[in-house]
Amino acid sequence: MISTDRDSRRIRVSSPDADRVDAEPTPWVLGLMVSAVCALFATCLLVGVYELIGGVWSWLGLAAVVVVTVGLGWTLWDLRERPVWRWIVWGSVIGLLAGFGSSVALLAMGR
Repeated sequence: MISTDRDSRRIRVSSPDADRVDAEPTPWVLGLMVSAVCALFATCLLVGVYELIGGVWSWLGLAAVVVVTVGLGWTLWDLRERPVWRWIVWGSVIGLLAGFGSSVALLAMGR
């Protein structure tokens, strides 16, 4: 927003973020705990999907893991800027990547 001072004839430019006041500090400990739990859950979810469907055909299990990873990642990515959801999103994204990597490793090991 651009405004002018009548007395000094100076132009002041203020950004939209300048009006925002952070009343509370960022809850790092609790947020990292929530992220860790979400990462563990997402990793176990993808490994479970691979073990369930990969028991029939290994490549079909990996395809199911790819579908779940892309679907959840795409859905969660829009929520990453919200204050509370950012912990859940980043934990889940890390878990999805770890679960996908674990599924690829299980496929490479022949399980």
